[in-house]
Amino acid sequence: MTERTPGGSAGLLGAGLIVIAAVCFGTLGPITRFADDAGVGSLAIVAWRAGIGATAMVVLLLTLRGATGRRPLALRDLPAGDRWFIGAASMANLVLNLAMFIAFVRIEIGLSLLVFYSYPAFVAIASVLWFGERLDLVRWSALGVSMLGLVLTLTGTGGLGDLDALGIGLSFLAALTQAFYVLAARHGFARIPPVEAAAMTMGGAALGYVVIALVTAQLVDLGAPLASVAALVPVLLAGLIGAAIPTLCFITGIRLLGAPRGAILATLEPVVGVALAAWLLNEQPELLQIAGGTLILVAAVLLQLGGRSTVADHEAVPLTQGRAGR
Repeated sequence: MTERTPGGSAGLLGAGLIVIAAVCFGTLGPITRFADDAGVGSLAIVAWRAGIGATAMVVLLLTLRGATGRRPLALRDLPAGDRWFIGAASMANLVLNLAMFIAFVRIEIGLSLLVFYSYPAFVAIASVLWFGERLDLVRWSALGVSMLGLVLTLTGTGGLGDLDALGIGLSFLAALTQAFYVLAARHGFARIPPVEAAAMTMGGAALGYVVIALVTAQLVDLGAPLASVAALVPVLLAGLIGAAIPTLCFITGIRLLGAPRGAILATLEPVVGVALAAWLLNEQPELLQIAGGTLILVAAVLLQLGGRSTVADHEAVPLTQGRAGR
């Protein structure tokens, strides 16, 4: 079996897209705070975020169709395996967001994020054991440095609050579902173009949130963003900047860069979140948080400057791939 290296211009493009995704996802902390202050509940913001993100992808698909004449890929065009993975990824997206929002209520946010960001380690181990990835010493070192940086970044304020088994369990569940999503985007539904994949996963999650609201008699609460401009603006930002753009960039970046390297690089997200909290919410970072952010940046540099990891040829996903049945 031949091997292909995710390096060169494709690797740099993939790294750049992951960085953009991390920056955009990092805005969700302040955006959620502003939405909560305006009376928008957790279920409403995740439902609107997923719905707006999916709608933006549909608009993009229609625009591309008008410009290029390419017909968007439909579910009926896909093999059964791809349909299963895209459906499972949608549900993983739904479970991930609900689990994290509930965990935020039960335990400190720092502890929730600390448990959640164990997912790059899960991705790296699964990629090596099951998908033929070969991580050299530099890659494993980058993973270790990024994990240490996360510990410092998320615990730098001092104290993680009371330990709650359910809160920690939900954060761990979120980490597992995020690892599944990353691996599915790389290996499970790789034949689905990124725009269609983003539309399907976010659209499926949005539909799931509406069903949950209906079952739990919270359907009226989903209208909270329409109460005022102050409530609507952060929800729109969450859908566009916190969902549509980063989801598309993340899926594409994972496919170009590889699941382990992409997941490690995505740990830039909490660094961005801490920086934005300092700027927008006047929450000044502690010295340990600055040191942790620096270590994460060092890990990102190691990923790009270190030895080049290889993946099995059948796992490599070129940027031009994307039609089912090839």
